[in-house]
Amino acid sequence: MQNATEVFVYDVCRQTFLSLWSYPNPQGRTAGRELCDILILCDPDIIIVSVKEVRPKANAPDELRFQRWVRGAVDESVKQIYGAERWIQSGRHTHVVRADGSQALPYPPIAERRIHRIAVALGGDDHFPVPYGDFGKGFVHVFDERSFRIVLSELDTITDLVAYLTAKELLLSSKRRVLFGLEEDLLAIYINDNRTFPAADLLLIEEDLWPQLTSKAQYRAKKVADEPSYAWDRLLEKIGRDVAAGNLEYSNSLVDDERGLRVMARETRFERRMLAASLQSFLDAARANEVLSRMEKSPSGVGYVFHAAHPDVDRDLRNKETTLRCIVARAKLPECETIIGIGTERPGIQPGASWDIHYLSVPILTDGLRETAAKISAELGYFAAPRVTESHEDEYPGHCPGGDAPEA
Repeated sequence: MQNATEVFVYDVCRQTFLSLWSYPNPQGRTAGRELCDILILCDPDIIIVSVKEVRPKANAPDELRFQRWVRGAVDESVKQIYGAERWIQSGRHTHVVRADGSQALPYPPIAERRIHRIAVALGGDDHFPVPYGDFGKGFVHVFDERSFRIVLSELDTITDLVAYLTAKELLLSSKRRVLFGLEEDLLAIYINDNRTFPAADLLLIEEDLWPQLTSKAQYRAKKVADEPSYAWDRLLEKIGRDVAAGNLEYSNSLVDDERGLRVMARETRFERRMLAASLQSFLDAARANEVLSRMEKSPSGVGYVFHAAHPDVDRDLRNKETTLRCIVARAKLPECETIIGIGTERPGIQPGASWDIHYLSVPILTDGLRETAAKISAELGYFAAPRVTESHEDEYPGHCPGGDAPEA
């Protein structure tokens, strides 16, 4: 049973990581014993989240209140995180075990997994400084309620958040001196420096950089430009829920169905913005019967095939066509080792829509695959004479010369 603080954290996490990769109160060593409060698993990344709330008595001296808050809200979270990591690394469970005892996604191979530790310490009411660092068994990122909301609202994809956590850990684990007060001011420096931290032996971060950043026109323009990208999130959440519940009409194992969705989920917010715009543009053209399929290359290096068939077309035939188009796309987009196919019905003919995700990973483009793709294209006309269009978009519309991020 989740308490109010765990519900708060899970709701924030689900917005960033989506429900297929978010596990509240997963089972630990035995049934009824939780591993941690929230576990995020999106291969190769594992994020262990512990949530503790302590509200010291208001009439106690500030120093005593701070010590009690750290012991209860920070130290206890750190203890739980280290224990969860030790259990995960023991290999006794190959898969995540949900709170109800059911088996979920497998853990990444030990040699490939990347573990991140987050403690959310509530109850300080923004009154106490937040400790952080290596508490003895690995770096722990500690957030209070305000900073947790800000960071996960700003970096609201697994890839965006993990990049920040990794860069921050490297910065604060180095011999460089870093002086800052609030997490969001550190985040402002990171964003302003094109998602890196300045290379300086001494980094003194001023207060109020975050409100300065968020008040700039370029930052506000980015937020407006990002709004259509959440259609990508909604599509992932819709299909992901069906995958987790086993409700897909054409379903494989959870592991097989999750692979393609995971590739889509690992796109950054900026990449999702462009992909969502391209998918919507394709669906508008398909509605007008102008195109049936489109190839798209993400800045991430992943290739996509969008395919819309008439609702009267048998879904099995639609799936086979999408698969064949993915093979052709692999040859037409030689730099894209992975191709994701997204199949649906042509919009506007009947209410509702079904969606199918296809995953094709071919690291080496062989002569045999080129010949197969050429034969499919010649015989069936799939992408036989594609019309190539190029587009450019700035992450921060109207950005200043010399950088993609607004100056704080």
